[in-house]
Amino acid sequence: SVAGCPGMVAAAIRHFRSLRTLQRDHGWIHTLLEEAENERMHLLVCMNMFNVGWGIRLGIILAQYGMVAFLTTVYIIKPKALHRFVGYLEETASQTYYDLIKHCNTPGTHLSKDWAPLMAPEIARNYWNLDDDAKWVDVLRCLFADETNHRDVNHTFASMDTDDPNPFVSKHLDDAAKAWQIEEQKKKSKED
Repeated sequence: SVAGCPGMVAAAIRHFRSLRTLQRDHGWIHTLLEEAENERMHLLVCMNMFNVGWGIRLGIILAQYGMVAFLTTVYIIKPKALHRFVGYLEETASQTYYDLIKHCNTPGTHLSKDWAPLMAPEIARNYWNLDDDAKWVDVLRCLFADETNHRDVNHTFASMDTDDPNPFVSKHLDDAAKAWQIEEQKKKSKED
């Protein structure tokens, strides 16, 4: 619900700083926006999967407003502290998804009974390029992988100076190339 806020706040602050100082950002903005967008998709997938009502939606909106103000203040004063904090939150999220996957795959548990047979929602299948017969546990694996990446990125950023070059830029280029290849393969298979 608020997981997409830190990346967006940090990216916006770095963006405006770059505009004010007329200096490059060295690739951080892209990584932070990617994290925010990815967390947004996590929220959309979960809200779609579980048909969230208006009470939860209102709680999300209020939490986001409060968190944006808090995170903005923290990032302006001590950006490393925010990245470290988010890194620890992502560690907790990673452990949570790991436990969910473990329980879904353990016969006899409530999660195995209730969640293992659930199909992945279309929004998740499209976002992570999953097969049409993907299950909810496959989505949980994708969520787990994303959260471990966010954990590593934020702990790395927390250990760097704010003007250091982003060490993840080449990863983004590789991911973009892979995505392009997947789309080209889809186009070819439709033509055949």
